[in-house]
Amino acid sequence: MMTAIAIDDEPKAIDVIRFHVSKIPTLSLIAHFHEPEEAMNFLRSNPVDLIFLDINMPYFSGLEMLQQLQIQPNVIFTTAYSEFALESYDYNAVDYLLKPFEFDRFKLAVDKAEERIESQRKQQLFFFIKDGFKNIKVRFDDILFIKGSGNYLDIQTDHKVYSPRMTFVEMLNQLPPSDFVRVHQSYIVNIHYIDKIEDNHIFIGSHKISISSSYREVFFKRLRIE
Repeated sequence: MMTAIAIDDEPKAIDVIRFHVSKIPTLSLIAHFHEPEEAMNFLRSNPVDLIFLDINMPYFSGLEMLQQLQIQPNVIFTTAYSEFALESYDYNAVDYLLKPFEFDRFKLAVDKAEERIESQRKQQLFFFIKDGFKNIKVRFDDILFIKGSGNYLDIQTDHKVYSPRMTFVEMLNQLPPSDFVRVHQSYIVNIHYIDKIEDNHIFIGSHKISISSSYREVFFKRLRIE
């Protein structure tokens, strides 16, 4: 499942994207924004696989937004102005959709994004954390959940807890968005290990994790739960 957000100052354009996404079971649109600044704030705590991004927005263009992001996301540009096409590919865009676009053309762009994201996942199966003078390899597939603990994080696996000195933002920038989601100010979970969700709590084995109100909507959209 790929996660995505849409950014466009025109409500009707957002409606079109939402409608097209609803017909693609492998894609989840977890949020949409009319202001790029709001989207940037969201992305600091909720990285996604893909961004549908309008270029020509008042005060703050889509290209200006990309220049300010620390991590360059996979982007499908959606715009009514063909003159931006050449410049958009300087940002290694997945595709460029010229409004108005029909579902078949939209689906083609999403398929290209899926191929690229799948290739990225195969290349990135692990990351390293510092433990004193050592650098320890941790596989993404081994992580059950991550808990904030002061200036440190507790990375819970089946067999061990690692506690590197890292911020949540640094950790989120390491993790594949399709597999991990933030559910609380202090928790990130691997969705593949969720056993059940009950009374605003996630159960992973013997662990019980609260879902906070500020992350609940995005979390349920991520899992396509009503």
